[in-house]
Parts: sequence; C-alpha cells; structure tokens
Amino acid sequence: MRFHILSLTLLFLAVALPGLASLQVIDRDEARYAQASIQMAESGDLLNIRFQDEARNKKPAGIYWLQVAALKALSSPEKRQIWVQRLPSVLGALLAILATYWGGAKLVGREAAFIGGAALALSFLLVFEAHIAKTDAVLCGLSALCFASLATIRTDGGSLSLWTARPAVWVFWAALGVSILIKGPVVPSLVAMTVATLLIWERRGYGLKVLLNIPAISLCLLLFIPWAIAIGIETQGAFFVESLGNDFGGKLVRAQESHPGPPGYHLALLSLTLWPGSLLLFPAIAMTVQNLRRNIKSDTPISKALRLCVAWIIPFWILIELMPTKLPHYILPLFPALCVLIGWAGTTLLKINGYKKTRYLGAFIFFIISFLLLLGLSYALTFYSSRGADTLYFGVIAGILTLVLFGAGCFWKNKIKLSFRYILAAALITNITAYGFVLPNLDRLQLADRLADSFEVNDLLLPRQGGPLVQSINFTEPSFVYQFGKEVRLGDQVDLENPESWTIGHIFIVDDLESDGARFDAFQRAAEKQQSCLNERDTVRGYNYSRGDAVNLGIFEVVACTES
Repeated sequence: MRFHILSLTLLFLAVALPGLASLQVIDRDEARYAQASIQMAESGDLLNIRFQDEARNKKPAGIYWLQVAALKALSSPEKRQIWVQRLPSVLGALLAILATYWGGAKLVGREAAFIGGAALALSFLLVFEAHIAKTDAVLCGLSALCFASLATIRTDGGSLSLWTARPAVWVFWAALGVSILIKGPVVPSLVAMTVATLLIWERRGYGLKVLLNIPAISLCLLLFIPWAIAIGIETQGAFFVESLGNDFGGKLVRAQESHPGPPGYHLALLSLTLWPGSLLLFPAIAMTVQNLRRNIKSDTPISKALRLCVAWIIPFWILIELMPTKLPHYILPLFPALCVLIGWAGTTLLKINGYKKTRYLGAFIFFIISFLLLLGLSYALTFYSSRGADTLYFGVIAGILTLVLFGAGCFWKNKIKLSFRYILAAALITNITAYGFVLPNLDRLQLADRLADSFEVNDLLLPRQGGPLVQSINFTEPSFVYQFGKEVRLGDQVDLENPESWTIGHIFIVDDLESDGARFDAFQRAAEKQQSCLNERDTVRGYNYSRGDAVNLGIFEVVACTES
C-alpha cells in the first residue's frame, strides 16, 4: 500500500508541478478568486469577500482562507506569485487521488484501486483544475473523502454504536462540513442523492446507520455554522440570497454566465475530460451493467461496490445534465467513483480476453481524442505564441502520437499491461509538454502579463506599487486587476467626462481594434474636449480569449501640453 501511495503521489506531482508558476493567471474565474484572496490578505478581513469594491457573494469563504493561508506562509500579496495560490488546488487534487485509492482498495482491491487512482491522477480535467486557483480540485478531494468513507463503512459493516463511531464516520462528516465552506451544498447534495438511491435500491443500510453519530455530526455543523452566522449578520442575509438563490439556485433553472448546454453535454465531453483513463470507460460501463443485471440484489462485495459507484454517479449526473448551465468541471466530483470502475475494469481485462466490441470502441475513441488534443496544442503554439513550434516540439508530438497509437493498438489486441505502459508514458509526456512548455508560451493570450511587463520596460509603476491611476476602457478582464491592483478603473468605471480622469500622469489603456470603434472614438473626442495631450508609451497586440477578439491595446499617458 505504501508503494502505491508513493507512486500515485509522484505520478501526480510529475504532471501538476510543471507550469504551476509559469502559467499565467487564467481568466475569468481563477483571476477573480485569486484577486479576492489577495484583497482579503491585504485587508485582513477574513469575512467579507470582495473583487475591487464589489462584494463577491457567490461562494463561501473556505477557498479564500486556504489561499490566504498559503500567501501568509509562503509569499506575500504584493509579489503576485500565483503558484502559491494554486497550492490548495494541488493539495486538493492529491487528496482526491489518495482518497480514491483508499475507497477503491476497500471496494475492488488494491491493484484496481491503484489503476483507478492513476487514471484520476492523469485525468485531463483534474490536472487542469489542479493548475488553477479556484474551488473545484479541493471540492473533488472532499467529495472523494466522503465517497471513500461510505465505501469503508459499507465494507466493514456497521456494528459500532451511534456514539462510538469508526474513523471513517468522522472523516465523512468532517469532509462534508469543509465542503460546505468550499462550495456550499454541492457535496451534501451528491451525498444525499447517493444515500437515498442506495436505500431505495437495496432496502438495507449496510452499516450506514453509524453515520448517525451525534459528535461527528456536531463537528460537521461547527465547521461551517459559525461562519454562516457571521456572514449572514455582516451582509444582512445578502450573501445567502446571492449564493444560494441567484448563483446555485439560478444555475438549476436558467443558463448563467453565457454557459448554456444541452442534455448530454457532460457525456459528450467525458472521453476528453477523463482522458487517458477514458480508454477503459466503455469496457467499464459494459462490465458494470452486466454484473448488476445478473446480481442486482446480490450481497457479494463486488456487487455492493458497483451499486455504491453507480448510486454515486447516476443521480447527480442526471441533475447536472438537466441543469441549463453547463461547465465541464461540474462532473469532477463523480470522477472518484468513475475511476474506481475504470480500475476494476482494468484488472478484469488483465485476467480475461473479452469485451472486444467495447475495447475496440474505447481504443478508437481514445486515439481520436488524443490526436485532437495534440492537434489543439500544436495549433495554439503555432498561432498564439511568438515563439512558434519548432522541429524539436513536433518531434515530441510525433513521439507522443506513436505511444498513443501503440497503446491503443495493444488495447485493441488485449495486450493490457503493455497498453497501460504506453498510455502512461504518453499521458505523462503530454501533460508535461502542455503545462511546462506550450501553455506558458502562449504570450499572445497573456495580455495582462504583457501590459505589466510594458509598464516595467517604460519605467511606469503599477497602481499596486504606488503608480498612477490606470484606466482601461476596453480590456476589463479580472487578470488585469490581479496584475495591476484593485485601484484600476475598468470599462464603465472610467468617466471620460470627469476632468480628474485626465490628470497629468494618469494612464489610459484603449483598444483601437474594437469592432465598432465607438469607445476609441469617444476616448479621442473626450481628450479633445478636455484639451488633454497624450503620449502613447507602448502598444500590446494579442488575443482576448475570454471574448474571442483580437486586441490592439494602446498605453496612453496624459502629459502636459507644450506650445509648438
């Protein structure tokens, strides 16, 4: 077991650490979380969550506290070291992997649990979430702890009294309480749907009664209720109206934040989000369905294990597929159970030569997804990096594609062990290449970073360093606030009619490529009206991926007019 745990940890760190410091802060969610944490650390106010002067009453304070703790321990707010704020996500993802191994070992054995843990450690979605400073990797870790606790309770039985709980019960309730501090009702909803499904399906508790442990439940409540009371009083209930009513509840009834999607959205993306473990997805589904059909009421350990996994996956999956708002990470809390099924399918295929049709389908789709993923990386490096793709890079891509082809081919021919080795190597090299080289070099997308670099080259201090007021008329992404500081004015915050906006030394950032040109024209007319003179210090050209627009950001300094 220790060897497995060490191997999973090293495997994950090999793909999580590259790019952690060099990858620019990502718009929009990561930048909002990171900036709000910076402001919390600067102000010392651990209760109110703010982005600039706006209250950010969407998610509880847990993730901000973790990021502030990391900043206090390893850095400082003024340094803007985003890797420090990403550490909670890295640790949350690692927790998810190890908890999946723990639960999987109880359900399907250590070898299958190791394969499942490795599939989760390399999964496209979890590795991405581990690289960004937001809630979802941490939430996945906490959901995996709840899943593993339920697996342990169902496996070991429920002979203990309600007041003397096994450690798994304490872990379950502690993880549930912390999850509420991270993202509100998401994990409690998942757990409630799972337990209800099991009780209806099995008509038996299989030890679940030990969850009714008063001290452990009290611990869960103590983890979040004091904060809930404090924030309720501080905001006069506005936090819960915004968080539960508008954010969580609103996503259940209407598409929010320009993220609609039809039912089947998460299913359609699963071969990518679970890559490379999705190679085993179709055999795993076929094996699970076959076993449950034959043993739907069986008390065998494997049947009980499969029912837990299915109860964890299906009800919540139906919910997120029916929700009008769709984002890829909504499915992440289900990955621990999915990966346990994948691990079980992998060990089964090591022993038998079967499930040919699903193996063929899995191998074919895996190759297609791998090819498209590598094509996407190459496209990005070619068109969004001034460095471009060189011969060495394409040599690496050719090597990865060869490993993918061999891995898919071996899986097709039922050479399972050899297939796993090829796939493991391909996934490792792909992730290291993507996060260690490709994504950090997409400088045409790194507008906020390049604007900050331009200020340094032109001997201009940033507002957070005591520099002049900066007013960005078109480029209003949260990453700009993260780099420049909360004092900047964005978009509609810029009052071109106010003479104070044209104080000598103030800086305007204006995009002259905006589609209708109205804002640039208004800027020029306002300058003439105020009889202000401007010195264009620099221009940053690139691509705003959040809006899908090319930009040409001019940096204009208000200067004293001289008579000619």
